[in-house]
Amino acid sequence: MKKFILISVLLCAASFIAGADDIITKLNGEQIKAKVLEVSDNSVKFKRLDNPNGPVYVLAFSEIQAIQYENGVVETYNEPAPEEQHYVRESYDVRYRDIASVYNPSAYNEQFDDPYNPAVSGIASFFIPGLGQCIDGEWGRGAGIFAANLGLGVLEATELSIMLHSAVQGSSYYKQYNQTSLSSNAAMGASLCALIITSSAHLVLNIWNICDAVNIAKVKNMYYQDLHVAPQLSFTPSVSSGLQPTAGLSLTLSF
Repeated sequence: MKKFILISVLLCAASFIAGADDIITKLNGEQIKAKVLEVSDNSVKFKRLDNPNGPVYVLAFSEIQAIQYENGVVETYNEPAPEEQHYVRESYDVRYRDIASVYNPSAYNEQFDDPYNPAVSGIASFFIPGLGQCIDGEWGRGAGIFAANLGLGVLEATELSIMLHSAVQGSSYYKQYNQTSLSSNAAMGASLCALIITSSAHLVLNIWNICDAVNIAKVKNMYYQDLHVAPQLSFTPSVSSGLQPTAGLSLTLSF
C-alpha cells in the first residue's frame, strides 16, 4: 500500500513538473521549453526541459522577445516599435495624353512637393528641343520633337546652300554675259521663299515645344496632387458642446 501511494505521488509530481513549462520565445520566433533559474539585469539563465540535467544556458535580453512562465505570467522584451507613417513621394507612370483632356494647365497651383518643375522643363526645351518633355517623363514625345527640329534644321541648311549657290552662279553669269540669269534668279527666289517658310515653321515649333514642356509638367503635377488628398480635421456644430471636431477630406476648387 505504501509503495502504491509513493508511486502515485511521484507520478503526480512528474506530471506537474511536465506541465509546468516556462516558454522562452526568441526574436527569430524560436520557442524554447525551459525552466527559468535566474533573471538578471540583462540576461536569463535557464535549463532546457528536454535536457534537465544538462548545462545552464544564458540568453541576453537582446535575443528574447517574451518569456511565458508556468503560472501564466508573460514578460515581453524588445517589442517591435509601431511603424511610423511616412508620406513618401511615389512615382506614377502616367502618360500625358491620357490625362491632358482632364486638367487645365492654367488652373495649376504649385505645391512644394510637386514632382515636376514647369520652369525647369521650359528652360530645358528652350536650349535643347524635347529635353523638357524627357524630364517630364515623356521620352517618346521629346524624341519626336528633337527629331522634327533636327529635320527642319537640315532642311533649312539645304535651302540656304541652294540659295547661296544660285546667287554665286547668277553673279558669275552676270560677269560673263553682262546680264542676269533667269534660271539662277528663279532658283534663288524659290529657295529663299522655302527658307522663310521652313524657318517660320521651325520658330513656331520651338515656341510650341517650350509651352508643351511647361504644360506637361503642370498637368502631371495636378494629377499627382489629386492622388494625395490629405485628411484634415474640421469642426461641425454640436448641440451639447457648440463645435465638435470631425474627420473629413479637404477639397480645393479653382476657378
